[in-house]
Amino acid sequence: MNRFGRYLVTDIKNAIARYGISLLIMATISLTGYLLCGFFTTIVGTGWHSMGEVGRSVMMGITFVVLTITAPAKIYGFITDKKEGSSFLMIPASSLEKTLSMILVCCVIVPLAFFAVYFTLDQIVCLIDGRCGNSVIMLINNGQTMLTDTFQKLSQETDSFIPDYSCLVTPWMYMDDLAQCFLIFLLGALIFKSSKPAKTIGCLILLSMVLSMITTPIVLHGTIERFKEAAASSMSPEELFQSFPFLAWSMKHAVLLDFISDTVVNIGLAIGIYFRVRKIKH
Repeated sequence: MNRFGRYLVTDIKNAIARYGISLLIMATISLTGYLLCGFFTTIVGTGWHSMGEVGRSVMMGITFVVLTITAPAKIYGFITDKKEGSSFLMIPASSLEKTLSMILVCCVIVPLAFFAVYFTLDQIVCLIDGRCGNSVIMLINNGQTMLTDTFQKLSQETDSFIPDYSCLVTPWMYMDDLAQCFLIFLLGALIFKSSKPAKTIGCLILLSMVLSMITTPIVLHGTIERFKEAAASSMSPEELFQSFPFLAWSMKHAVLLDFISDTVVNIGLAIGIYFRVRKIKH
């Protein structure tokens, strides 16, 4: 554990050296957007105008997507390089320690640092200039409250035919999805030697096409005919869904299915990263 702790600290320092400035620029995009908006509106003679909460939220979403795609390749893409990658293989740490450190840096430390800086600066801007409206984190909380009330009311009005999906709007529900995105691009950064993000995205598109061609006929087999029979017999929506046992079960256990599927995929990606680190040769 002591050796792993020392290696993790060293890995974090290397990540800061390789991606720290880029991360800082992206995390301060809210402040940059606020200043640019105010300067341009002042120059054109309409006075200082502040960027609203919707605009700052959109900027955060776009920036985080860019962060997810680029961070793994920038921090660990050097491993496929012959010179730097050979030095990485000579580090006195096991493949498991290196893999765990990569996962912690990409899936925990990088997004945590981004959101901490972004939300802090956004809150400060909103406190200084009240014309900005609510902060992004307050907007997220308000949206979560509204969706929670909507799902609970919908479930009550349908006599629990439609389950209470209010838990699905909790941000913590999507931590495994967030980690999954970073793991995908981390594995891509370790596999491809050049154009790592682009090739990873290309593989994702190809994989989705193949899976769609395989699963679509399976899902549609007999489904259309059953819906036609249900429409002809004036079957109620509840009776219709009960005629599809797996669909009815999936609706009631959506959270469990999401957790299981994401966990299986994340474990598979982590295993792939481990074996790639262990078997890599230059």
